[in-house]
Amino acid sequence: MNTRKLLASSVIALASMAATSAFADSYDRANNQPANTPSTVTRAQVKAELLAAQQDGSLAAVNSVDYPVIKANGTPKTRAEVRTELIQAEKDGSMPVYHG
Repeated sequence: MNTRKLLASSVIALASMAATSAFADSYDRANNQPANTPSTVTRAQVKAELLAAQQDGSLAAVNSVDYPVIKANGTPKTRAEVRTELIQAEKDGSMPVYHG
């Protein structure tokens, strides 16, 4: 009986060590690359490239968030007008109502 317990605990210990060793390397999943990637350029070079991109407009094109403008149809209605239309539509059956 002691041999079975020893064998079972050994298997569990080995399995837990194997599972934790799979995470030994640091890995940045968001960028799909190792977390500690050595740089090939200096900080000054990066700042110079950033400044050049800002000045020539290429950075603005990448960071653009120009969403299309949606024009309103007709004149805007007040909340009271919309509620009145909803109540009327529910009464005449053109707007099915779910009560659940």
